[in-house]
Amino acid sequence: MKKTRLMLKKVNRGFSLVEIAIAVLVISLVATFSLKGKELIRTARLRTVIEQVETFRIAANSFAEKYGAIPGDLQNAKELIDESLENGNGSGEILSKEDAKRFWSHLTKSGLVSVELVNGYPISKIGGYFSVSSDIKGKPGTWLILSKGTSDNRNFSGIMTPENAYYIDRSMDNGLPSEGDVQIMKGQYASGECVIGSKYNFKNKNEDCVILFRIW
Repeated sequence: MKKTRLMLKKVNRGFSLVEIAIAVLVISLVATFSLKGKELIRTARLRTVIEQVETFRIAANSFAEKYGAIPGDLQNAKELIDESLENGNGSGEILSKEDAKRFWSHLTKSGLVSVELVNGYPISKIGGYFSVSSDIKGKPGTWLILSKGTSDNRNFSGIMTPENAYYIDRSMDNGLPSEGDVQIMKGQYASGECVIGSKYNFKNKNEDCVILFRIW
């Protein structure tokens, strides 16, 4: 009986302060490594987007140098590249959804970039699609557009949070959403509050940002 009481006493005595401290430390370490792991995964995924954009930029500029016209606008693409292609109209711009899809078909068939097209567009490594347009209000030039999709190549749905968009902008450009070669689409052409004034809206945790990359 005496031995049984001693065993029960040991079982019921609870944890010591040292044991509790060790447990708290282990939990803290696990949480820290988990957060760091998630951050590393997030950063790696965003880096793949940056690599895709750089690949597309180089390929598009190489195409223009080789054929004397931008992808999607080459008037004799059928003769010079592949019979399956539709010829461009020689306007020097990418305006419509049809122009954008022709941009990607010209570029991929030229062999300057290898990417699978889904519904006429390449898929981003984080989801969504890359479109392209020379008709973005207030932003001269031709831009790659990363979004979840578009029905008319004018109105786009958001693809990433302001924090993630800022990471890409800061890594590739100046970190300013309305200046430089990486910008955020605002106004009637994109939904959500990715930007407030001239700064990223970090309070917004939703995937409201449509991000633009200047090609030329």
